[in-house]
Amino acid sequence: MTTLIVTEKPKVAERIANALGGAKKETRNRIGYYVAGDKNLIVAPAVGHIYGLKERKKGYGFSKYPVFEIEWAPSYSIAKSSSFTKSYLENLKFLAKKCDAFINACDYDIEGSVIGFNAIKHACNADPFSGNVKRMKFSTLTGKSIVDAYNNLVPVDKGMVDAGLTRHTLDWYWGINLSRALNSATRKARRFVTLSIGRVQGPTLNMLAKREKEIKAFVPEPYWVIEMIVDIKGDAISSYHEKDKFRDKKEVEEIRGRCGNTAVVKDIKKKKNIIKPPHPFDLTTLQTEAYKTLGMHPRKTLEIAQDLYTSGVISYPRTSSQQLPDEINFIEILEKLSMIEDYSRLYTILKNKIKEGKLKPNNGKKKDPAHPAIHPTGEKPDWLEIKATQYHKKIYDLVTKRFFATFGDNAVRESVTLKLDNNNEIFVANGVKTVENGWFELYGKYAKFDDIALPITNKGDILEVKSIEIHEKETSPPKRYTPASIIRLMEKNNLGTKATRSQIIDVLFERNYLTGKSIEVTCLGLDVVETLNKYCPEVLSVELTRKFEEEIEKIRSKKLDAEVVVKEGEETLIHISEEFKENEHSIGEALANSIDETIRLQSHLGKCLQCGGNLVLKSVSKHGKYGRFTSNFAGCDNYPKCRFTFSLPSGLLKREGADVCSECGSPIFTRIVRGKRPWKFCVNPECSTRKDK
Repeated sequence: MTTLIVTEKPKVAERIANALGGAKKETRNRIGYYVAGDKNLIVAPAVGHIYGLKERKKGYGFSKYPVFEIEWAPSYSIAKSSSFTKSYLENLKFLAKKCDAFINACDYDIEGSVIGFNAIKHACNADPFSGNVKRMKFSTLTGKSIVDAYNNLVPVDKGMVDAGLTRHTLDWYWGINLSRALNSATRKARRFVTLSIGRVQGPTLNMLAKREKEIKAFVPEPYWVIEMIVDIKGDAISSYHEKDKFRDKKEVEEIRGRCGNTAVVKDIKKKKNIIKPPHPFDLTTLQTEAYKTLGMHPRKTLEIAQDLYTSGVISYPRTSSQQLPDEINFIEILEKLSMIEDYSRLYTILKNKIKEGKLKPNNGKKKDPAHPAIHPTGEKPDWLEIKATQYHKKIYDLVTKRFFATFGDNAVRESVTLKLDNNNEIFVANGVKTVENGWFELYGKYAKFDDIALPITNKGDILEVKSIEIHEKETSPPKRYTPASIIRLMEKNNLGTKATRSQIIDVLFERNYLTGKSIEVTCLGLDVVETLNKYCPEVLSVELTRKFEEEIEKIRSKKLDAEVVVKEGEETLIHISEEFKENEHSIGEALANSIDETIRLQSHLGKCLQCGGNLVLKSVSKHGKYGRFTSNFAGCDNYPKCRFTFSLPSGLLKREGADVCSECGSPIFTRIVRGKRPWKFCVNPECSTRKDK
């Protein structure tokens, strides 16, 4: 009997083959796989989703919806961007003919279950639920974990597979049908742009739009604060009136008029605050912490964490667990980390706890049925093998120091509050400092707690008043969401999955619904929400999307049949589609102006450098050595009177909201080319930032 082990990615196939030993690498059509003849084993990779959903019959454009007749097909036959998957699929087909048993060694989660299920069912032509198909379950790609998983194979989890297939089906139903409906409506208004909306996109955009409306509707109100600066042992210390905010300027001026040149220390209060160690990382907290401490986008954080996982140096990142179970043997992991120079000192801090048997992580409440919290494996990173960037090293350091910190002692911060009496007007000065470092020392630079020092003083001391100042301020609008905070909000509302939330945000940006680092909803995004709220509010319902997510979880735990949920989804979409069709013209007309404005903003480049007219973005499709490409250039709208023009980088160019160049004030654009990093640039060819390139 020969067994084919199917992995999710080529690098994982290599690690599994090396761990099981005796495997020889072979290639077919430039795709590598591994053969262990003495064990009758073949290890071969997929490359993510090599199958996807498509309409069973050829579609009829935007006018036909809803569509429910769909089937799984090779990804390369659905999208040109997936053409690279064909050789991997064909390789699995070829190798499967030699095998009569199969192991799904894709990531042990819903997506990995679907990837392996489709590969074994369609490419290998085997029944994924038969007795000759097994599952490998591991949370790290260390040699020990892989061997343990191979020696303890488990049956295929039908609940997990059914949950994944159902989610893909519902996402296709929602994404394709609702986007068709939306684009059909805009074409009725003769606006030929691509818009999209989906099962998670809609509610997420709705939440962002609600915040945007609150910000736009906010009317700032003036208020005043009184600051008294006193001299304490030669240091100028700020204090503020205990009432804090005053709405009446006259009252503030009267208080200042009553104050004298000295203040008495009326009261001193000290309080010690215990700060417990942080919980271990789940994916969402890793993404938000990386954004806060490193400024790293959540999408980038997940990409880097996935690289570190496939390299065997951290555990599986797509987890919702904040718990480190004893089974991972964290003492052994800490001992291995002690051999890495950067972390040997941290190990010595925990050494006594280990000796005394008191080592215990500060586990959080969140659990994941498949994986523990994110943690280092103890394996020393081979940065050359990983092809590491500075981002890989930063995320690894963050994960590792967080792991150490969860075992640390409580930290203690002491706050000091001084009450100062100036002719019966009470002012308050606040200070705070760390008195016991505890886990701060283990978390290092990621534990950001600023100290505000107050000189030692005593009750009854008379202090010289150096100045009393009145500051006029305004109330602030609600804060805008960041990519990290919106992911937290999506998790709170059970929208999307751990792995897809950052992708959803990216799609909303690509559709010009959102702009900016501090997320601003564009006119188009606001109009989409307003229009859908008016004509088919179910598309934007957080509650409806949450309900389906809860039902998918019930499918996973085998408490609900997948067919019931899919049927419910179809019935809901039929109702929504009827509402769309009744109001297509109205929806299209309602969005027409904002579509026009979006197109105008995306094409406007500023003033013509020759005649002062408007420069606009022009694109021409050309044929080149490697096929068709888009050539971009800037031209004056006074053409033919003004023939000023200059070339721009090829590829897709997107305007970055209202961002302008800090050097010359011209618009900032982003060049997007598949397979390359986005490049932000100033459109002005005379700008010094362009000349430096």
